Amino acid sequence: MKNLLLTLLIPQLFGCAIAKNPIQQELSISPGEIRFVEFEETSDKIRFYCKDQEIKLNRVGKKLQAVVIESYFSELKPFTCFLKEKDQNLQELFFQVVDREYKSEQLRVNPKRIKLSAKDQKRANAEQVILNKIYASSLNSFQFDKAFIKPMDSFITSIYGTRRVYNKVKKGQHLGTDFRAAIGEKVPATNSGKVVLAADLFFTGWTVIIDHGMDIFSVYGHLSKTLVKEGDMIERGQIVALSGNTGRTSGPHLHWGVKVQGQYIDGLVLIDESQKIFKE
Repeated sequence: MKNLLLTLLIPQLFGCAIAKNPIQQELSISPGEIRFVEFEETSDKIRFYCKDQEIKLNRVGKKLQAVVIESYFSELKPFTCFLKEKDQNLQELFFQVVDREYKSEQLRVNPKRIKLSAKDQKRANAEQVILNKIYASSLNSFQFDKAFIKPMDSFITSIYGTRRVYNKVKKGQHLGTDFRAAIGEKVPATNSGKVVLAADLFFTGWTVIIDHGMDIFSVYGHLSKTLVKEGDMIERGQIVALSGNTGRTSGPHLHWGVKVQGQYIDGLVLIDESQKIFKE
C-alpha cells in the first residue's frame, strides 16, 4: 500500500480473549515523511511503539490516532511499530524505508550569518535551548480535526530536503518549504493549535511556532511582523503574521517548517496525509 492512509480496525472484544497472532500490515515511508495511522479501540491500556519509543495516541471516541515519521537523516533501515495492550501485540506495522532523492542549490547570504561571531553563536545557542524546551512539551491531543493547508498558494522557491551550499563554503540541508512572498503578505496558520513562540530568532528572524498537539509543530520564519502572542489559541487559516526578510535569508519569502517528534519533516506530505484521515 504505497503512500496510502492505513486504517486499521480492531474489533471491540467484550469478554473475549485477544487473538494470539497479531494483525500484520506492511507499509512504506521515505526519509522526511509522515504517515497517519488510525485504530478502532477504546481501551485506555493500549500503547503504541515505534523504534523502541512510545508514540502518543490521540483518542477520539472509539478511535485511536497516531503519526509515524522517518527522519530526513534516515539510515534506510526497515522498522516495525507495535500496538500493544500490556505485553500482547495487537497490531504489527512493518515499514519499508524507500530512498528519496533531494535536489541541491547554492545561496549567497550575509557572511555574518555563516561564520558566527562569539556573540552571535552565544545567542544562537541560547535560542536553541529555548526551542528544545518548546519541542519537548507538546499538548497531549490533536488540536485540530481538519486537514492541514498550505501557508501560502504562491510559487515554492525551495522545496523540503534541498541540499544547500552557502557562499560556496558551508553545507547544510533546507528542512522546510520556502514560498515566494513580498514583505508584508498575510501568513495564515496551516491548522489550529496553540502559539508557543512569537519572537525574533537569529536564524529565522521573526518567527511564529504553533503547537498542534501530539508533538506536531509548524514554524513560520523570516517574518516582518507577528500578529499573535505566546499562549494564543488560533484556528486554521487565521492570520498569524506578515511575511518578511529577517534572519538568515537571501531575500523576502516565507519559510514554513514542520517538526514532528523532534524531526523536521516535509510539510507538503503532512498536508497530503492529513487529507486522507481528516476528510471535509
